[in-house]
Amino acid sequence: MEPFDKSSQQVITEMNSSVHGLDLSEVETRQKAYGPNRLTSAPAPSLFSIFIKQFKDFIVYILLFAIFFSLLIGEYVDSIIILAILLLNGTIGFFQEFSANRSLDALKKMIRIQSVVLRNGKQFTIPAEELIPGDIILLENGDKIPADARLITTVSLQVDESALTGESLPVRKEEGILPKSTPISDQLNMVFASTAVVAGRATAIVTATAMNTEIGKISRLIQESEEGLTPLQQRLERFGKRLGGVIIAICTIILFTLSIRQLLSAEAITIPYFQEIAFIAISLAVAAVPTALPAVVTITLAVGVKRLLAKRCLVRRLAAVESLGSCDIICSDKTGTLTKNEMTIVHAWSLDGESSLSGSGYSPQGVIEGEAASLLYEIGEVCNNAKLEEIEDRWRVVGDPTEGALLVSGAKAGIDFHGQRLEELPFDSSRKCMSVLVQNSDKLVVYSKGAPDNLLARCDHILFDGATVVLDEPLREKVLEVYDRYASQAMRVLAMAYKEIEKRSEFNEDELVFVGLQAMIDPPRPDVAESVQRAKRAHIRSIMITGDYPQTAKAVAAMVGIEGEMLTGVQMDMLSDVELRQALRQDTNIFARVVPEHKLRIVQILQSDGHVVAMTGDGVNDAPALKHADIGVAVGSGTEVAKEAADFILLDDSFAHIVDAVEQGRGIYDNIQKSIMLLLSGNLGEVLIIFFAVVTGMNLPLTAVLLLWINMITDGAPALAYSIDPYSRGIMQRPPIPLSEGILPKARLMLLFFLGISGTAIALTIFVYTGGNSSNGEELIHGRTMVFNFIVLYEMLLVFLIRRSYQVAFLANPLLWGAVFFTFVLQALILYTPLAAVFQVVAPNSLDFIVLGLGGFCFLMSYLLYNYWPWKGNFSTR
Repeated sequence: MEPFDKSSQQVITEMNSSVHGLDLSEVETRQKAYGPNRLTSAPAPSLFSIFIKQFKDFIVYILLFAIFFSLLIGEYVDSIIILAILLLNGTIGFFQEFSANRSLDALKKMIRIQSVVLRNGKQFTIPAEELIPGDIILLENGDKIPADARLITTVSLQVDESALTGESLPVRKEEGILPKSTPISDQLNMVFASTAVVAGRATAIVTATAMNTEIGKISRLIQESEEGLTPLQQRLERFGKRLGGVIIAICTIILFTLSIRQLLSAEAITIPYFQEIAFIAISLAVAAVPTALPAVVTITLAVGVKRLLAKRCLVRRLAAVESLGSCDIICSDKTGTLTKNEMTIVHAWSLDGESSLSGSGYSPQGVIEGEAASLLYEIGEVCNNAKLEEIEDRWRVVGDPTEGALLVSGAKAGIDFHGQRLEELPFDSSRKCMSVLVQNSDKLVVYSKGAPDNLLARCDHILFDGATVVLDEPLREKVLEVYDRYASQAMRVLAMAYKEIEKRSEFNEDELVFVGLQAMIDPPRPDVAESVQRAKRAHIRSIMITGDYPQTAKAVAAMVGIEGEMLTGVQMDMLSDVELRQALRQDTNIFARVVPEHKLRIVQILQSDGHVVAMTGDGVNDAPALKHADIGVAVGSGTEVAKEAADFILLDDSFAHIVDAVEQGRGIYDNIQKSIMLLLSGNLGEVLIIFFAVVTGMNLPLTAVLLLWINMITDGAPALAYSIDPYSRGIMQRPPIPLSEGILPKARLMLLFFLGISGTAIALTIFVYTGGNSSNGEELIHGRTMVFNFIVLYEMLLVFLIRRSYQVAFLANPLLWGAVFFTFVLQALILYTPLAAVFQVVAPNSLDFIVLGLGGFCFLMSYLLYNYWPWKGNFSTR
């Protein structure tokens, strides 16, 4: 049995405690048995392990392999350059991620509070960490609840459980016995760690501490949630393995071909000869690996981080930036994410007429349009225990948010009450109303507010045009009709009434005069509806997951444009994973009255169905799902737990920035893809040039030094400049990138292969034409110089041809033009300075420039031929 399904006295007896608290001698025993009331966690990763994590990438493994063999064959400069790039890449990633796993530290901070406890019949104020099961605690307005506890006595107790359950309104708590199947959100006789008292007071017996509390269970879920690879990491891993296989295959073929050729020439394979062909094979491997790729990916992601920060989105995990580009589902919490988590009066009604109130949240700025009686607002403001205050240009309510909404409507109505409040009849669950007695000028007046049906039953007159008339049955039906209309729109409705009395002894809630109704709702954020539509146009599905009531969830979903069927947490419990998966496939997009385990289950099932899921939220209850989702997004005003579990934090809580971040993610992915295309197309050409030269028995058209220069400078600088390229037009009109798609789709691979073959054919033709295949040393150097120059030209042409397929403006990105100009300047330095001797190249003559120009023209013609070939169509589409 659980504490909520038995009486408080039974719980006290079973826990060997008493209403006076534990004996001090028993306290020490239990502290040894239960330990401190704090959450445990796995050890945080060391700084060293975070740094090493940056190198767990297959392409990095290939580069490390290349470094090792470069050292073996004495190419120390090559090794140092590649190693420096890897270290720079690892350092950038390290500084972005070193604080990524502090979720449980934030959870611990939440229970570092003081608690008032009864022990041996005396009150003590102790640190919450010293609480133990069986302790009797005293709670009052403003207290953070330090542990899970069963209520013993309550006086108008209201608890804000939004951080734990997602319920936007304070929950009225009371002692009583509940059914065994009661979910957490409906356990009215329990209070839970991490929630807060907003009104009233209570005594309770602690039933669970530390990891046994509901927040402790959430902590355990976070520990069990493992961070998987992002879509980009998965694609790069697949790409790296395939590239590694191709490199090994080509190197093996070359070694085998050269060995067979040596044997057929009746010459022995000597150690010097083996070293020579090994050098060729390793040079080819170095040429094949896109050396700059790890740095390009990391820097592009880092640039994306800066752009996202400008959009008020703080990135906590670098690798997650690109995941936004693949996101096809956004699972959003309702309270505080889709809505403002600030109750707002939107309608007021009396027999005089109906009014609409503009404005949202707790700001008193707004206009009232309509004819509802002004007394309606005065009663709401006076019959009230909340306070409205402005702190750093932000309005907030101290106390019950519902009463705060009434203060705001009173301020909008210009109410300026100067009377004196004398007595109060507090709210309780049986009467469902609250009343105050006030001295207003020379009159004693009772102001009452409460549930419409309950308060209406206490009224015998109704206010109309400044006078009271008898409240007959047709008028009662009219009031209830308006109430039902508001309630059907998931609004919370409060009724207002009053009466004048002669003396204080007549202060009661009988024979009241009904004044009218005020209807309120936690309004959607103003930009949410448009953001949901933007997501829809980008083929991204929005799902609402909330702990709030079904009617409220359905109404808010309709207001923000989230369509589809609805399931509650109880209904989910009755479904198997197969049935829930089927429901999700059939557009079930609204989930209400869910607990953290439900949220996590939804995310896991969507992920197992091949979706890339973004989860947004602000409460403790969102943390496990945030941690497990592909992209966890917390709002800036949310709990520290949610922030620490998330990959991104929305600094100004705007849901619109989630969609902005998706756009950034897609753009980042495009820029990484452009860089990979440039690096691979260049490298493919280099590999094919050497491969065909070796297979056909030609001289090597490029040396290892020239290959490294091309890899690091010629295509490396423009590839890095791609990191700040503008994003293509219509980027948010296309579907997300499928998770199964490789780092380059087939259409782009076909283009890459075609351009590689074309460049290779032209380069080898130039090599032979300019004497590169001659046994004459000078002619060989001249031929290599021409191939070297052509590859630089060919790759600079590729820079702009690749961009064209992404619909980027030709003159955009001055840095890219600067990188191209910088490349040509460096090329000139090599050709026309003493560096020419180091690189073993010669300055080209005028005829050489004509040959290079013709080669470039032929390359452009091959591109046009491919792009506009009748059967081919437009390769730029996916």
